[in-house]
Amino acid sequence: MALHDPFDGFTINIFQDEDGDYLAHFVELPNISAYADSPELAIKELALAWNGVKESYIKHGEPIPNKFPFMTINGLPPCSP
Repeated sequence: MALHDPFDGFTINIFQDEDGDYLAHFVELPNISAYADSPELAIKELALAWNGVKESYIKHGEPIPNKFPFMTINGLPPCSP
């Protein structure tokens, strides 16, 4: 059984700010974020935000950002682009 990844492979960071709210965002796309009262709600809100971003890209005929796989260049160890 395949699992659905609502974040398309992007890395999620979540932390609690000084006011007690939780912020979830993509590490690779930090401008896409969501706040909530709990970590679980912040993740749910981030999924909604990501879907909205993807819909906007489609509406404007732009490619949806994708998570680049780790790669090796000239025999060097894998790294993120």
